[in-house]
Amino acid sequence: MGVVLVHEEFSTREIWPLECPHCRHVWQEEYLVRHLTDGRGHDIVLWLRSGVLVQPPWAGANCPGCGCGDARAFPAGHRPRYTTLPLAPAPATFGPESVTEPGSVPGLNPRSPHRWTQPVLIYALLGIVFLLFTSFEVVEFVVGHH
Repeated sequence: MGVVLVHEEFSTREIWPLECPHCRHVWQEEYLVRHLTDGRGHDIVLWLRSGVLVQPPWAGANCPGCGCGDARAFPAGHRPRYTTLPLAPAPATFGPESVTEPGSVPGLNPRSPHRWTQPVLIYALLGIVFLLFTSFEVVEFVVGHH
């Protein structure tokens, strides 16, 4: 295998909006995208964040809110589905306990999960299968000895 020379053609900065389907957290990440051509004329695209080579945004990103690895990327100019959250009713009392942070929606916890995660469902399914199997074994043992 020989050395292949790579020539840099151009670099662009791209901002990609991302959305977590688990906690509905929406954020943006900036990438430096280098478009290169090797010595044989093949195009090479490198994605960098803070000077570190990373996967493209659509290859799977982790949510900074809940850690879910199923974050979805949207091309520049597209907006995620949950960019505007429904407004909750205003608090009835006024005082220090009713003050919310700027930009937050009262009564809404954005990090609370709205569905079970996949590992929890797999463990639950395995537990159910184990219980069914052992219950059949116990019934067979009791019926066989009486």
